[in-house]
Amino acid sequence: MAGGLFEKVSFRWLLMGIIIVIILLITGVILNLNYQSSKNTLETHTDNLQENTEYSLLQSMILTDLGLRLFDQSLDYRLKREMDRFLTAYRESGGDPAAIDLESLKASFGEGYELYIINEMGVIEYTTYPSDHLLDFSVYPSFYNRLTSIREGNVFVSDRITTEINTGQVRKFVYHPTPDNRYILEISYIDDEIKMMRSALLYTQATVKVRDMNPYLTSIRIFNFLGDEVGNSSYVPEEFRTEIIQSVLETGEGYVIEDPDRATFTRYLFIDLTGNDNPPEMNLVAELTYTTAPVQEKLNSLFMSHLIIAGFALVVGGGVAFTTTRFITRPIDHLVEDTLAIRGGNLDHPIRQSQLPEVRSLSLSMSEMVNSLKDMMERLQASEEELRQHNDELEVKVEERTAALRDAHDEVNFYLDIITHDINNTNHTAQLYLELLSEESDPTLASFIEKVKLSLRKSNEIIGNVSTLRKIQEMENELTAVSLRSVLAGEAERDDRITLTMKDDILVLADPLISQAFTNIVDNSLKFGGDDVSVSIDVSEDDDEAVIRFSDTGPGIPDSIKPHIFARYQRGTTERVRGKGLGLFIVQTLIHDRYGGSIQVIDRLPGDHTKGVSFIIRLKKASNGL
Repeated sequence: MAGGLFEKVSFRWLLMGIIIVIILLITGVILNLNYQSSKNTLETHTDNLQENTEYSLLQSMILTDLGLRLFDQSLDYRLKREMDRFLTAYRESGGDPAAIDLESLKASFGEGYELYIINEMGVIEYTTYPSDHLLDFSVYPSFYNRLTSIREGNVFVSDRITTEINTGQVRKFVYHPTPDNRYILEISYIDDEIKMMRSALLYTQATVKVRDMNPYLTSIRIFNFLGDEVGNSSYVPEEFRTEIIQSVLETGEGYVIEDPDRATFTRYLFIDLTGNDNPPEMNLVAELTYTTAPVQEKLNSLFMSHLIIAGFALVVGGGVAFTTTRFITRPIDHLVEDTLAIRGGNLDHPIRQSQLPEVRSLSLSMSEMVNSLKDMMERLQASEEELRQHNDELEVKVEERTAALRDAHDEVNFYLDIITHDINNTNHTAQLYLELLSEESDPTLASFIEKVKLSLRKSNEIIGNVSTLRKIQEMENELTAVSLRSVLAGEAERDDRITLTMKDDILVLADPLISQAFTNIVDNSLKFGGDDVSVSIDVSEDDDEAVIRFSDTGPGIPDSIKPHIFARYQRGTTERVRGKGLGLFIVQTLIHDRYGGSIQVIDRLPGDHTKGVSFIIRLKKASNGL
């Protein structure tokens, strides 16, 4: 049957059909590959743009929050002074808040102040601010838990400049528990100058540049832990959105809602601000709404352009096939060979010309077709080159963003140096005044003065630990030979409760920071052991290592706590000492991470953790390491 069909169809039409099929196949494959490549490139670009946009938003929020925090902390000194007067008024009232004339006390502070007294149930029982009277914080569990922790403590606590729950006004808040831990004394403050200065750093302003980065981003909205929109006082909460925001804040995971009818999708992004030492209530949720319409329009336009090209190729191919079959008069062998060579991908292969006009015409048409395909390929390559250039531009923008982040990091370190310097100066001044006060004041105030001195010593210790950690990060990791005798002798001379047993001096691979590690261990034993504690330091050698054993007669460390004492922010478990938990973390960082040594904590008397503790440190000797 097939043979009968070929017998009925003329060679001219059969050849034309074959040529048309070939053109359609080549054109279809090329156009399909080009369409899929362009589609994938567009989608990848859109995804990368979205990822960069959200990353930039997160970094902008963190930097803005850091700036706001530094500004908010600048008000602490002013409010600390007024809080001391508030505490004095409470003591003079005999612990009866009703006996305090809050309005007179507020008037003595000056303009912009409001006073509050919060009871154990988290309710504002007394206040100079009527709209917040009887406000119940227990309906906000995380904030109520924080208030309870403040009430049960004994220190001044500064909060951020935040929005009031009832009125939406922006104010600075500070807290202090009463000496009997029955109430929390709270002061809020704001004035027009602070409002104007703080308005220069707003979360909503940080979103403007981010929104301009992405043409597919239609809106950015920022929400706080209450479900209120930041910067929009007229926002009316919607139940479904509030539930989503609470879920994102609790889990820390994003959430996506797609709306195919409107060609949009909305992403809820968790903004973690606790890294700036904020409470969880300061975390935010960003709502980013993207439109998919422009991308779909580009894909539709791309599809139509390829469809038009396919139609054009079909028309051109049909004309070429018709012309070829019409003018073939010479043997077709050479033409078949040339066509096969071109089909194999060698578009530069020349088509041999015949002397007969029919075959010459066919040869010229085939040459034009090949040139058209080559031109099309060149255009496709040019398009790919343009896309590569665009990607290079994106990489440049990322590098610029990275440089900006590095500058911001340097600026933060600069502010940290200033803050540390000012706090040290303030502590030294306070210590001088306390010495004068202890000589002139009533002996009954000695215990209070001693508590203030203890707080100042803790503040100095915290600053010292922070400075040590910064030195560890910034100092080049070059180890030298350090004399153990000179370092440990200095430790023994600090306190008559410390004894040193050491035969010969030993040089170890370390740096000047090693003295801080030894000091932290000794201070840890002295603080937890009390006045009757004794600390012995024994030094020995074990092959190519020096072994330093610190033993004390203090209360010891339970076995359940030993594995965790070197963790960051691991605090003491007794009432005698409360710290930030950085001392032993610094020891672990120096001995293990920096010097390549080891540290072990065991009971001084094996099997009885209540009879003291021993810290055993092993360091490489310099004679074997240099």
